[in-house]
Amino acid sequence: MTRRPTADPSRRMHEGLADYGRLRCLWRADPVLYARQRLGLNPTRQQSALLEAIGLPGAKVTVRAGHGVGKTAATASAIWWHLECFDYSKTPCTAPTASQLEQILWSELSRLRRKADDRALEMGLPGYLWLGALFDLSARAINDRGAPREWFVSARTARRDQPDALQGYHASDVEIDLEGAARPLAHPLERASGASLMFVIEEASGVPDAVFEVAEGALSSHGARLLMVGNPTRNTGFFARSHKRDRASFTALRFRCADSPLVDPGYREALIRKYGEGSNVVRVRADGAFPRQDDDVLIPLDLTEAALTQRGPVGGVERRLGVDVARFGDDRTVFLLRAGSRLEAVEVTSGRDTMAVAGLAAELARKWTAQTIHVDEIGVGAGVVDRLREDGLPVVAVNVADKAPERMVGEERGRLLRDHLWLALRSWLRDEAPGFADLPRDRAEDLAGELSSVRYGFDGSGRVVVESKDAMKRRGLRSPDLADALALTFHEGRPAPGGRVTRLRF
Repeated sequence: MTRRPTADPSRRMHEGLADYGRLRCLWRADPVLYARQRLGLNPTRQQSALLEAIGLPGAKVTVRAGHGVGKTAATASAIWWHLECFDYSKTPCTAPTASQLEQILWSELSRLRRKADDRALEMGLPGYLWLGALFDLSARAINDRGAPREWFVSARTARRDQPDALQGYHASDVEIDLEGAARPLAHPLERASGASLMFVIEEASGVPDAVFEVAEGALSSHGARLLMVGNPTRNTGFFARSHKRDRASFTALRFRCADSPLVDPGYREALIRKYGEGSNVVRVRADGAFPRQDDDVLIPLDLTEAALTQRGPVGGVERRLGVDVARFGDDRTVFLLRAGSRLEAVEVTSGRDTMAVAGLAAELARKWTAQTIHVDEIGVGAGVVDRLREDGLPVVAVNVADKAPERMVGEERGRLLRDHLWLALRSWLRDEAPGFADLPRDRAEDLAGELSSVRYGFDGSGRVVVESKDAMKRRGLRSPDLADALALTFHEGRPAPGGRVTRLRF
């Protein structure tokens, strides 16, 4: 900003506002310049590509991306650009879960506002022109201080039972001439007014088509922009079609982890070691590619990836501790606490003997206030079960090699108890929208990857047979110890007589 010495405060403010107006005009035409000068962000090539694409009037931009490439920072930059550079702009934002909006996108918006104000302080920008002075930021909205009901960013969760998340918004960047035809008020990059409209959809792969159907009229408004970003976890739906069948109507971008300086160079190789080259986990998380249509994968990737950013409700449900005891080699002993649709805690260890595992199970059960302890009793797990029973703890012995219950899970029946438990686990993921967000991020991602890597088949009687740990190892994959520990918590058995459930209530 040009600074001119003058003794008149009102004149200084007038000149400052004039300079600010010229800056806004420059920024309006160049979102990358805005990100650098206003927000103090040095965009990567991928982030710049997103910002350049959304800067065009009426842009429809769809971005499929791997993990950690900075898509949320780029999205937040685009939101601030649209909010500040267009008078009376409206920027509705949506995502499949409230946590995705509030804890990820809104957190990034807050961080960028802080960076912008720190930069404004360093540059000597007048306080009344800082982002924090111009706009109020709350948990689910950003509003212009002078016109909060007309100039804003808003957050609405997009769910199948709430399909109106994007409904009710319309752009007014057009006027109707005497012949009834619509025409722009002025060149979109030369004007700041007109209530510019930009829709932002985070984790777009998980947004139901019903949301887009309800919003069809608003999305087609003259000059309205649309920005969709997400991991490509589903092969179907509006987001997938924007990269495939309907690609001609969008600017479709793909962000690979290998092309981003923000991602550890060893990230993809680490995923390959865990899940195999060409696996859906590697395709989605590292390569920004849609999953293959693997008919023999028991649990679709979109179910597990969605759980990473979700949290289930707290309280009112039984707290179950699943313990998958290591058998040999590189297997791990896993302790995982499930409370209804919420995974609250996990502990992973290896190299411990039976008594040590039993002692740790008892300690964690008390610490995490578990009401029942579900232990795989096959092999070395039997000793853990016996010791916990001796101590009077509410242990449920689960023999996964037992015959499955006669009752069906949905329309399918498992051959063995392990198959039945995995079917119950799949039903839980599909029907209850569970959350892994309370677990450490690396453990949650490992769990999601294990769940979506297990294959299945059928026996001669049409019963489901889930792939064994040994079969997975033959495919070069690690044993799904985290996933098996979770599956154990779906066993409906009760503690044997002598196990005192009340002992662990606090």
